[in-house]
Amino acid sequence: MSIGKYVTNPGVIGSAFGAIGTARRTNSMHKDWRRYLIWAAWLAGLVLAIATVSMQEEDLEEQGKRGRRKR
Repeated sequence: MSIGKYVTNPGVIGSAFGAIGTARRTNSMHKDWRRYLIWAAWLAGLVLAIATVSMQEEDLEEQGKRGRRKR
C-alpha cells in the first residue's frame, strides 16, 4: 500500500485542509455537543475521501473485467 496515492489525491488534500475551516468555525463556538458533531462530520468526509482512493484500483480492475465480457 503506497501512501503517495493518498497524499497526492485532490479529494484527500481538500478534505484534510477542511480541518482549517472546521477549526476556525469551532474555535468561536461554545464547548458543547454541536462542536463535536461538526468535527465528526469533517472526520467522516476525510474517511470517505480516503476510502474512495483505496477503492480506485478495485474499480479499475472491475471495469476491465466488464470490458472483456462485452466483446
